[in-house]
Amino acid sequence: MLRFLTRSGLGPLPVILIIAAVLLSLPFPFYTRQWHKFLHIVGAVLFIGNIIITAVWMILTVRTQQRPLVHFGAKAVNQADLLFTVPGVLLIFLNGMLLASAFGNGNPFGAGWIAAALILLIASGAVWLGFLLRYQHQLVELSASGDSLSPEFMRVFRNWGIWGGIATVLPILSLVLMVFKPAF
Repeated sequence: MLRFLTRSGLGPLPVILIIAAVLLSLPFPFYTRQWHKFLHIVGAVLFIGNIIITAVWMILTVRTQQRPLVHFGAKAVNQADLLFTVPGVLLIFLNGMLLASAFGNGNPFGAGWIAAALILLIASGAVWLGFLLRYQHQLVELSASGDSLSPEFMRVFRNWGIWGGIATVLPILSLVLMVFKPAF
C-alpha cells in the first residue's frame, strides 16, 4: 500500500485525507451520533460514487482508442482510489462500527444485516486488493507506450471490468442492507 501511495503522483494529499478520515471518526465525546452517521454517509457516497465514476471514465476513455488519453485515464483511476475510495472506506468502516452497536443491543455484530453488510464490504475490499489493484497497474503500464492499445491491454481491461463489476455490486448490496435493515 505504501508503494501505491508514493507512486500516485499526488504528493502527501492522500495521506492527509486518510489521517483526516481517521481523526474525524474517533469516538471523542464531543462527536455526536449524528456526526458519525453523517461521516458514514459521506464515506458511502465517496466510495460508491468513485467506483462507479471511475468505471465510466475508463470505459469512455478506452472507447476513444487514443492511447495517451487511456494512459491518463488509467493513472487517474489509481489517483481517484487514493483520494476517494480509501478515505471513503475508512469513513464507512470506522463510523459504521461506532454506530452498529445501537442496532445489536451493544454488540456491533448483533444485527444480522450489519454483519452481512460488513462481509459484503470486506469482500469488495478483497476483490480490490486481490485483483483490481494489479489490473489497474497493468492498465497504466500497458497504455504507457505504443501507437495503439494492444490486445493484452484489452484482455486486462476486460478482466478489470469483470472484477470491477463484482467489486461494485457488493457494496451496493451492502448499501441496500444499510437502508432497509432487514431482520435476519
